Amino acid sequence: MTSHALPVHPAPTGQPTAPQAQPTYPTSPGRPTVPPAPGRSDSTFHAHPVLSSPVARRRQGLSFLVHAPAKAGKSTFGDSGPQPRLILDIEGTAVWTPSRKTEWNPRQGAPPQQGTRVTAGYGQPSVVPDWETCLVMVRDATTIAEAYRVLNSGRHPFNSMSVDSLTEGQQRVIDNEVGIKKVERDNWGHLLRVMGLLVRQHRDLLIHPAKPLWSVTFIAGTHMRDGKWRPLVQGQLQDYLPYYVDVEGYLNANPDGTRDLLIGPHPQYETGERVGGRLPYAPRIGYPGRVDGWSIEAMLAQVLRESDHG
Repeated sequence: MTSHALPVHPAPTGQPTAPQAQPTYPTSPGRPTVPPAPGRSDSTFHAHPVLSSPVARRRQGLSFLVHAPAKAGKSTFGDSGPQPRLILDIEGTAVWTPSRKTEWNPRQGAPPQQGTRVTAGYGQPSVVPDWETCLVMVRDATTIAEAYRVLNSGRHPFNSMSVDSLTEGQQRVIDNEVGIKKVERDNWGHLLRVMGLLVRQHRDLLIHPAKPLWSVTFIAGTHMRDGKWRPLVQGQLQDYLPYYVDVEGYLNANPDGTRDLLIGPHPQYETGERVGGRLPYAPRIGYPGRVDGWSIEAMLAQVLRESDHG
């Protein structure tokens, strides 16, 4: 499947076309910090002052659904949320993204804790995280369920996660439910409930009462249906999926190697957002600390910053 040319539309009036600043975490000193909701138990963000309204608003992270053709950079984008990150690597491709990695098998014990290591630098050594992204290599649907069980317990170090990808994740669920047999009509209703629950359970980790995540990202392939490029999933899930997330974007790979995430409405692509126009129409995608541009981390910071000022 080939890439499709997209115009890079300017951001709405008053919004930057590139991130002005990246959010920071204890392991990344020197960048401005985005404060959390009052009462959050994690130490990733500094304390937020009590808001002037009678009932303080709860700060909340973002859910993303990103679809694109093969090799467009979806996995790299999914690996750009606040660290430490978790990736459910269902396709076996996340190992090639730029971050420092470790692995975790949820069937064999608790997730690893992020430590530090000293690296050589100009002038003096630097202390950096010993890993940024933790991979769970998913070979069957049971592994997804085991990882979710730990995430839902709140006993983990992660600030963001990515499911890479829903397209193949649905295949793992079908393998688990019917094996190599034909999927009958009655099976599709059950599969819709199983996959819908999987997506909503992971999305709802954003509002976990003890250890909420700051971003949850779902990756999918893309296909043409009813005159639009839409996320590549089977059955009725394709109708429900866009309603489950805050931001749905189409990732376009340009001939010059740059990538844009189309978020605004478009007649040819299923895209959209419910963050009140706080993100550009088609932000140029980068990678934290390596390529200038927008990341999941930067988009989260932008939305929270605009929410505070709004």
